[in-house]
Amino acid sequence: MPDKQRLLRFAPWIVIGLFLTTVPPFLDIGVLSLLTKILIYALLAMSLDLIYGYTGLWSFGHAGLFGIGGYTTGILIKHYGITSFWLSAPAGILMTVLVAAIFGLMALRGVALYFLLITFALGQLVYVTAFQWKSMTGGSTGLIGIFYPDLGFPFSFSIISYYYFTLIVVVICAFVLYKITKSPFGHSLQGIRESETRMRHLGYNTWLYKYIAFIVSGLFAGVAGVLYVYYNGLITPSDVNFAASGAVMLMVIIGGSGTLWGAAIGSVVLTCLSYFISIFTPERWPLILGAIFVGIVMFLRGGILPHLRKLWPKERQL
Repeated sequence: MPDKQRLLRFAPWIVIGLFLTTVPPFLDIGVLSLLTKILIYALLAMSLDLIYGYTGLWSFGHAGLFGIGGYTTGILIKHYGITSFWLSAPAGILMTVLVAAIFGLMALRGVALYFLLITFALGQLVYVTAFQWKSMTGGSTGLIGIFYPDLGFPFSFSIISYYYFTLIVVVICAFVLYKITKSPFGHSLQGIRESETRMRHLGYNTWLYKYIAFIVSGLFAGVAGVLYVYYNGLITPSDVNFAASGAVMLMVIIGGSGTLWGAAIGSVVLTCLSYFISIFTPERWPLILGAIFVGIVMFLRGGILPHLRKLWPKERQL
């Protein structure tokens, strides 16, 4: 009986894992590319959920950190000829961490709405820099002509192999994020979200906890940015503006904040809808997105994942 219960508990994850590992080779190139994009944005949304869903910080400039990773990697490849993945990718992630550390010092000077406004301004700073610094970033055209990673040994990526590469990286990052949220540090973040005053009275340095969470969140956003620039072959200012940050925030809210997996579900929903609706009625996409958001708030309060858990009681602990 315990074995049967354990199997039932993990059945959804087994099905998802089998789908992600066995079905992609048989998919159309366009659908496979969409699946890769979903994975990348799932990681970005989960990184935002660490500070929004678990810490209670409304960050509206997360796409800026995503862009730092992508632009840094792209600049090293295009302008300095550093094509080795083992140099350009870590440099992009490290630069994101450094920028997140600086942005965190400024953003955490404000609380609640002021924190949101400061992160919005910092995100727009990244956008304006990407738009105006044409000699490095390519301006409105962006950085183009970036190829799949060079791993330094006789192997060339294809669409399918890069999908599996992305899947491995995202699964590793998701596992690390999950362990962080289940650690004493993660529980402390949730305590800060519920009552920062109480946590402060218990002796916690709440500012330091939030600052570390902001940097860790930026690190994983940087990983997503690096994966994206290799996947897309280019990165433009539109990938880092406030609309991009808003879309990631909507992914977290639609899927269910404070769950990680809800953020991934939000990525699936929003990315798929954006892809298919833009094919048929691109001019009505913002209207449809607004209607979906209103519907989620009215009928699926708390996001999609909490309601899915009610349909599958064995998953409530995940």
